[in-house]
Amino acid sequence: TGEGNGDILIWKRKAERYLCVSGLQYTVIHPGGLVDTEASQMELVLDVDDNLMKNEKKSISRGDVANLCIAALTESGDKSVSFDCVGRDVAESEESTIKSAEDVLKNFLATGKTADYRLGPKGM
Repeated sequence: TGEGNGDILIWKRKAERYLCVSGLQYTVIHPGGLVDTEASQMELVLDVDDNLMKNEKKSISRGDVANLCIAALTESGDKSVSFDCVGRDVAESEESTIKSAEDVLKNFLATGKTADYRLGPKGM
């Protein structure tokens, strides 16, 4: 209803839907819970349509989100995309295998996935 009764997510989703049909190129990033940890210390996991909600850990470093924003500017080419992102802890022995935000985004873009804005509460 727009009266501050917790409907901010509905309005955000409506704004994203308008952006999608605007004809403008866009990247919409839906980060998990933001944490103040060092960037590039977790594996970045990208997916769509709340598929990451099943993960035990649903957080991501603010620095990793910033790196994804920069990667979106340099790697998205002419593709418009909307995705969710979280970080996954890796063992010390795996730290050398952590991919850059650019590589993670390139791989994700190659899948052709993007959020399905037909999903959501009725009346949107």
